[in-house]
Amino acid sequence: MARTTGKRTPTNRSGTAVREKGAERIDEIIRTAKDIFITQGLASLTTRQVAKNLGISVGNLHYYYATKDALLQAIINSVLEGYDEDLRRESLRFPDSPHERLQAFIHYLLTDVRKPDVRGFFYQFWGLSTHNAFAESLRYEMYVHFMESILEILSDVHPDMSKKRLEGLALSMLTFIEGLHVTYGSSEKFLDNFPNFDEMAYLQLMRLAQA
Repeated sequence: MARTTGKRTPTNRSGTAVREKGAERIDEIIRTAKDIFITQGLASLTTRQVAKNLGISVGNLHYYYATKDALLQAIINSVLEGYDEDLRRESLRFPDSPHERLQAFIHYLLTDVRKPDVRGFFYQFWGLSTHNAFAESLRYEMYVHFMESILEILSDVHPDMSKKRLEGLALSMLTFIEGLHVTYGSSEKFLDNFPNFDEMAYLQLMRLAQA
């Protein structure tokens, strides 16, 4: 039997360090891949290009993501996880008020659609899903996920409303939000003609949500 020395072995710490390093690398890969996708499109989203931008070997990248589809899946998962985390944080601000949670939810979405990188991502993703079967399947999954998030908010606001009616409200809100991506992507000159548009969009979403 080996003699014990009373000292802690470094095994667990090393294992944790390796896992943390792996998680950091995955985050770097996803951020880089997402940036390429937004700014250059799917044609440029290759494992070789991502590896080049990161300054690592293609073999190193393939250890994490072997194909372009795997990278695209990782980007979508990251986007959904980001929304889930943000919306959960917003909801926790008003644990006892469904109406205030709804208001916070809508304010969050309206802030989100104003971000150029967010719009850029969805523009690329929507366009890709019209001719790429894998992207189309990912878009379906994303719609289902967003619908479930909206339904969770609405069901607290309207506890006695039928599921079918709630789904109709959720789809109306999702459709309106997607339209806002296009509108906010218009030129500043165009939007300057509608100085109260932010307030109009908020009120319209509230009307939809409140049925």
